[in-house]
Amino acid sequence: MGKRLLPLFALAAAMLVVAGCSADAVRSQTRRLAAQVQLASAAAAVPDSPANRVLVAGADGNLFLVAPDGSERFALTTDASGSRRYVQPTWAPDGQRIAWARLDGQRSFLETSRFDGSERTKVAVPFLPFYIYWSPTSDRLAYLSNWLSLDQPSMALRMVDIMEGVVKTLAEGAPFYFSWAPDGQRLLTHIGNERVEVQSIDGAQESLRLSGGVFPAPQWAPDGKRLIYATADTGSQRLIVADTSGQELAELTDYPGSISFSLNSSGNRLAYVVTERDAASPTFGPLYVVDVDSRRTREVTEDPVLAFYWSPAGDKLAYLGVDLIGGRLALRWHVWDGRQSTPFAAYFPSRTFLDSYLPFFDQYAQSHRIWSPDGDAFVFTGTLADGRSGVWVQSLTEGSAPLLLGSGVFATWSPQ
Repeated sequence: MGKRLLPLFALAAAMLVVAGCSADAVRSQTRRLAAQVQLASAAAAVPDSPANRVLVAGADGNLFLVAPDGSERFALTTDASGSRRYVQPTWAPDGQRIAWARLDGQRSFLETSRFDGSERTKVAVPFLPFYIYWSPTSDRLAYLSNWLSLDQPSMALRMVDIMEGVVKTLAEGAPFYFSWAPDGQRLLTHIGNERVEVQSIDGAQESLRLSGGVFPAPQWAPDGKRLIYATADTGSQRLIVADTSGQELAELTDYPGSISFSLNSSGNRLAYVVTERDAASPTFGPLYVVDVDSRRTREVTEDPVLAFYWSPAGDKLAYLGVDLIGGRLALRWHVWDGRQSTPFAAYFPSRTFLDSYLPFFDQYAQSHRIWSPDGDAFVFTGTLADGRSGVWVQSLTEGSAPLLLGSGVFATWSPQ
């Protein structure tokens, strides 16, 4: 829009000179026209819809939105510095708001705004949130941060009412993983590698069992009636489906070591990887998909997988395997369509993704989207084999190369 306005700006200035205006008048008019150009350019950059936008944590520490073809970049923040950092950008499920954490020197804040940067809110918090997860109803968000429990280091699950600006602590313990109920009134938590509990947003707690099973994030099924978590019995660990009171309904698999899993949006397929206890990575093993109702299981790949993400419709599964680039260990994307897997880009992931997101992918898979809303592309950040770094969109169209959107260390796609 700005480039289209520049000829008009130059023409208007020339017309003023021809009309015999004084030099001061020309300068005054020029300044006014320049201001109008800047305002028009800024207005053109503000998105009128959150649909099909990628939210990016930029390499400069700021946050911005961008269209999936790299156009229409819109800055949510512009003042990041060595003492000010914006982290953990997160879309609300309705796409209308975005949340992030801000570290300002020694002070920590949880902030939100509408997708167009308006209606910004700020809440001071005692510790910087390191994970933010909106409620399915988009009116509250829960976050995890460091905490002190009886003067000992721990973690806390805290709830924020966006409209009221009220923050309260629901539970403490470490490590801590959780999943929202579809109605946004309760959360399924896995605390301290043993306690499986249901937390109500009003602070009430219900203990389901001492799990003992080695797994990270539990999952509340989309129908609101079933819970997925692991438990340990004498001599074995089992991944189970339970009702909301903790009554076991079905066993999906038994396993040694640890298990990471993810249920698709339809609630009919669950992907999982079993990892040996002495593995260097939290998730590292063959990838399986089990039909929740029939318990029929298929091996997607026998090669080791580090992370996996269901498409919005639940019909495709993107997963990260290991590869080599120039003799160096790298990651490679694959997409399974229910019948076969197709390999896509190999790359070196950004340090931010490698340290903060990949080890906890099953938790982030519930709150952050790598897939486009229509499931025909996904987004990732890192460096390709040719040395180019940044935010990449990978189309599923056969033969498509990743498209560079710009510099950035983490990206997540809008819900719609």
